[in-house]
Amino acid sequence: MQMDRVFELLNRDYYLNYPLIFALNHGAEVVEAIENGVALRRHESNFLLLAGPNLPDVIKNIPRPEWAELCGSQHAQFIAEHFGFDGVMECHQLYYPHQSIASDLELEPLNLADADFVLENYQRLDSEEIKLAISEERLFGVRDNGQLFAFIGLHDDYTMGMLQVLPAYRRKGWGERLERALTTKVLAMGELPYGHVIAGNESSMQLQKKLGFVECSDKIYWMW
Repeated sequence: MQMDRVFELLNRDYYLNYPLIFALNHGAEVVEAIENGVALRRHESNFLLLAGPNLPDVIKNIPRPEWAELCGSQHAQFIAEHFGFDGVMECHQLYYPHQSIASDLELEPLNLADADFVLENYQRLDSEEIKLAISEERLFGVRDNGQLFAFIGLHDDYTMGMLQVLPAYRRKGWGERLERALTTKVLAMGELPYGHVIAGNESSMQLQKKLGFVECSDKIYWMW
């Protein structure tokens, strides 16, 4: 399938399929594309991104990846069983539809000396992934008298996340201020601010909606 046809398919639900659109715009490879389904491979050869209503036909000849990200719930169970995935994480995907947001905070890019602090307070990335995010200036923080107490960042697919605030600084509005500041940065990059919230995390959902983020038409599934 020609690339313009792939984008045409993904644009049918632009915001839900944005992970694949972003990936294509940043060098991802089309593994399989048919009339109603697309599979991409990012620069990591063991990671698939999937979208479309006809995914069973898309994946039937694709070797089992280590990870997959699925946009939409229609074939989530089928894909997990087909590839033999043991782990499945259901997430809401939200995006910011406006061109600006009020922010009173200047985020400071973290440096490699902060890597241990991030690793201690954020368990979803390993040490090398954290160091890569810092070196690519995707992790930002705020300090009190020179001491880092909160951070937020962009994953390698530019989903917003990694928000952490030390207990002594919680319930003081820092989470909202950090996310406002990061949204400002993403808009300045010319990208769409978007992120994932694990299903059931109501406090995070409330924060996203308070800030003006809008939920996509369906959920996102991470599988491994």
